[in-house]
Amino acid sequence: MLVFAWCLGASQMGYFSREEWLSAVGKVGDVTSEAELKERVGSIHKSSLREPEALRELHRFAHKFCREDRKKNIDVGSACIMLQMLLAPLYKEHVDSLSRYLEQHAEVGKRGVSLDEWTMLLQFCREIDPDCDNFQDDGAWPLLLDDYVEWRREQSAQGGAAGAEGAEGKSRE
Repeated sequence: MLVFAWCLGASQMGYFSREEWLSAVGKVGDVTSEAELKERVGSIHKSSLREPEALRELHRFAHKFCREDRKKNIDVGSACIMLQMLLAPLYKEHVDSLSRYLEQHAEVGKRGVSLDEWTMLLQFCREIDPDCDNFQDDGAWPLLLDDYVEWRREQSAQGGAAGAEGAEGKSRE
């Protein structure tokens, strides 16, 4: 549904205007059945996973699409769901770990994820190894990702998954 909304250029979750619906013909093509529409949208999604620019556009659209009213950030629950849908097929280990981090840290939960942080999450997944060994502390990453890498390294030092379970509920404040 997210990919279809992206094709439509939908401005609001759950609602499609007539103009948005008609604009989809350019991206989706002229379809005559629900099954054909599902197939085309699935094909567009698979294609976006292979094309970096298309994935970047879809990723940015997801942030805008998930924002409530005039808020600038999306809530952590929505961010985690969108990360699973958009990036898990390519970066599963990163997405699982990032989602755990976002859900466990109250500070992020209170403010949500900004567009800049959201955009950099995709870049981070593309450039940084899942174990974060190639992360440069002096890079130009948002504080959220600096803090995530610090947390990730602490989890690795504590023994990986066992350390992650023991750190649940802790907040870096």
